Amino acid sequence: MNPRILLTALLWSLSAALALGQAPAVEHIQQRRLDVPAGQYSGIAHVSEDVYAVVHDKSQGGGLHFFTLHFLEDGSIGTVTAFEADAGGAGGKDNEDVVYVPETGTLFVAAESDQSIREYTLDGRESGRKLRIPAALAACRANAGFEALAYRDGLFWTTTEAPLPAEKRPRMHRLQSFRLSDLQAGKHYWYQAQEPAVPEDQAGRAQAYVSGISAMTVLPDGRLVVLEREVYVPRGSIWEMMQAFTLTRLFLVDPLHDKSEVLEKTLLTSFYTSFLNLANFEGMCLGPVLADGRQTLLLLADSQDGGKGLTGEYIRVLALADNP
Repeated sequence: MNPRILLTALLWSLSAALALGQAPAVEHIQQRRLDVPAGQYSGIAHVSEDVYAVVHDKSQGGGLHFFTLHFLEDGSIGTVTAFEADAGGAGGKDNEDVVYVPETGTLFVAAESDQSIREYTLDGRESGRKLRIPAALAACRANAGFEALAYRDGLFWTTTEAPLPAEKRPRMHRLQSFRLSDLQAGKHYWYQAQEPAVPEDQAGRAQAYVSGISAMTVLPDGRLVVLEREVYVPRGSIWEMMQAFTLTRLFLVDPLHDKSEVLEKTLLTSFYTSFLNLANFEGMCLGPVLADGRQTLLLLADSQDGGKGLTGEYIRVLALADNP
């Protein structure tokens, strides 16, 4: 890794620990490369038992897939199977995230190409219903729109990957709620992302670089976990390419009870993946509860169809403390 970037990241981790206090205990149980067809899997949602809905942002069959994940007692993943819901849906919507709504038994999928959040049946067909997106949220930067979608107890949550063009404050995201009852927008809140680890001038020279909010998940108590991810792939020789890395940061916020102008954040965990296990995490959902009562959290990587051998279809399992 570039020494300047590494020093920036280390200083950020130290300042974050001092500013945010003692982080809740998070155990990194496993990062596993899944034996599934290479793809661009961008979102994941628990449906029932060991079945998870997954969206593929470039799939031509509508983009809806299902993974069956069999978990072992320690929280690691054993066997995995995968299949696509072939409903003949139109591709090209750049589906980025998915949630399961138990009240309706349907899925809602966030699409970045047209800033829509549409309802789908479990066989992959559009129902015709969709969330009513405010004009302010629709006016996003190209390829920096809806990446994150979360749902629980009658409320949807979303935000754009990058701040909206109209927002003048640095790294400030509009965190928007929607009601299941009428699919209309509710209150919105302000969330400020962290300063990137890669300096702007170096990011501009990279072969691939992206930084922003790529996923959110609602905990059982209503608090939100927000995933900020940064991907850096330098341009140049094989040696320089080997310095590629991703930085994943998970923060906890409480919009329903936080009265601050900008939501207060608690750092849950942050970690790097490097050339040998490079993982661009874009999907996140709750997994099973372990025998000791801890809630697991699943992170799913978008490999960009294998990333020319640089990355793969990774899933990472975390276990949260009893009351993070």
